[in-house]
Amino acid sequence: MVNNRNVGKFRSRNAHGASVRMPVKDNQSRYAVLGRLLVVIFAIGLSVLAGFGVVALYRQVNNQKIETVVINGNLIFVSEDKIRATVGHFVSDRLVAVDLEELKIELETLPWVSKVAVQREWPNKLIIQVEEELAIARWGETQLLNQYGQIFLPESINAQLDLPLLTGPENSEQKVMQQYQQFNLLLYPLGVRMRDLSVNERGAWTLVLTNGVEVRLGRDEVLARLRRLVVFLESNQSDQLRNIETIDLRYSNGIAVSHKKIAEKNAKQHTEVVMAL
Repeated sequence: MVNNRNVGKFRSRNAHGASVRMPVKDNQSRYAVLGRLLVVIFAIGLSVLAGFGVVALYRQVNNQKIETVVINGNLIFVSEDKIRATVGHFVSDRLVAVDLEELKIELETLPWVSKVAVQREWPNKLIIQVEEELAIARWGETQLLNQYGQIFLPESINAQLDLPLLTGPENSEQKVMQQYQQFNLLLYPLGVRMRDLSVNERGAWTLVLTNGVEVRLGRDEVLARLRRLVVFLESNQSDQLRNIETIDLRYSNGIAVSHKKIAEKNAKQHTEVVMAL
């Protein structure tokens, strides 16, 4: 005889398991699929929106116009108008269309311009940093030399006619500038300045002081000979030096001095006083 109480209990447990577990699994599966579908739809939506945003941003950047050109630098001889004119002719009105390297090269061809740096600044600005040439001396009738012995050609050198005149054979400008700077290191402490400095084809150096005295150094040991000149200048008063016309240092242990008053008495007579040092 079967115990009905036990049977009832057994069935109720089985029925409970069938009615609870299976529907939960089905609901979870549906929710998971629905969740993944929503994520995909959301991702697609974001991608579409991002695509529209990138296109809009690209169009904004590509069409952004140059509204401001800023020129920086301690400019004395460089014309800002010429710089702006060059920028205006060289670039389009779009900021991204500016070829910075080509613009830099073009600007550095302008008179008195030594170096240029160009950069964009978003959203509408172009910044140009300009460094002017530093004129140290004249070279020939129309050209100037900077501190590196590099030639540059301004439109006019009328304002630089008081600069010393350096001359020499073709392609010797850097060598002459270097020698000029070395000579200045020795003469400057004495308050002595050079008006002219030249080297000929044979390599012989001649300089003229601002008081008109011509100094002949020759080809060899020119720095040693110039030091001999420094000793001579230090040992003589300025009023004594005023009457000197030429100083010849092309001797192994002395100098030859020609005085103006001797040349005035007899232009044909050349008198030299040799001084041992």
